Amino acid sequence: MKQTNFAKITTKYFSDFLSGQRNVSPNTIKSYRNTFRQLLIYMRDEKNIYPERLEFKDIKAQTIVEFLLWLEKNNQISISTRNQKLAAIHSFYRYALSEYPDNLFEMQKILNIPFKRKSQPAVSYLTKEEMKLILDQPDVRNRKGRRDLALMAILYDTGARVQELIDLWVKDVRLHPPATVTLTGKGSKTRCVPIMSNTVQLISKYMDDFNLKSNARQRSPLFFNSRGEKFTRPGICYILNKYFEEAKKNNPGIMLADSIHPHMFRHSKAVHMLESGINLIYIRDFLGHVSITTTEIYLKTETELKRSVLEQSYPDVVTQDIPEWKDDTELLQWLNDFCRQL
Repeated sequence: MKQTNFAKITTKYFSDFLSGQRNVSPNTIKSYRNTFRQLLIYMRDEKNIYPERLEFKDIKAQTIVEFLLWLEKNNQISISTRNQKLAAIHSFYRYALSEYPDNLFEMQKILNIPFKRKSQPAVSYLTKEEMKLILDQPDVRNRKGRRDLALMAILYDTGARVQELIDLWVKDVRLHPPATVTLTGKGSKTRCVPIMSNTVQLISKYMDDFNLKSNARQRSPLFFNSRGEKFTRPGICYILNKYFEEAKKNNPGIMLADSIHPHMFRHSKAVHMLESGINLIYIRDFLGHVSITTTEIYLKTETELKRSVLEQSYPDVVTQDIPEWKDDTELLQWLNDFCRQL
């Protein structure tokens, strides 16, 4: 059977563009693949167009809108997930514009489909006291307890995403001064973050327990399960939930959070850094954010904290030399004088 234009461009997009030219992470490729798999199922089940016959002309802007609504209705996806699906489709059609310009007008209409706005939820984080209580729970008299404590300590101390923690190798940890951990984040971008002396001691003891300091173990995962395999997200969630529930049981009325997830450790680290007066720009780089706008979500935790941090983070653009505007009739002259000061 002759390959359709849609199949040809889709194959090149995933095999050549994403992995070769863009060098995006395997998780991103997997997410994009799932979106297109769902699109093919939608076209087959709802439009009676099978994947082997699908052409670009069969998919219009309205088709994509209906597909996203279908996902929301049948898969009960959130607005964030819906927008992630649309971002994957936008990325594909930006690539397809140059590879197959025959359907240019419809492709541009697809690229103009807007993302759905959503309310920004409050950041969920643990107080310093709650974090300490959780870290107090592992039984450090045995190797497994010391492993769990080291895992949670490095998750908090580095502000790592859960996937960044999973992908850590032994070689990524530097224990001698200055002690650091090299994290590989979104888009395969790496960043080197410092770790505190207490965490260094925990990691060093853990590595001694599991014989991870030899040269032969440098390419081993830093944290692994009983089968010697890298931890999975559910595995890490299980560990965090275990000690969270123990902390709640042992400290009734003190633990205010209702539940826990790995990203709360990252949120908590960012909020605690803000509370300590650390500059927002440094926190952005520490967390590996591309834009300062992403980091500013942590300012919503407290109005006074927001005011003080913003004052520290942004330069005062108003100088004493700017002329005062006193008379509406002199606006043009005022603007001229203002521009001379810039």
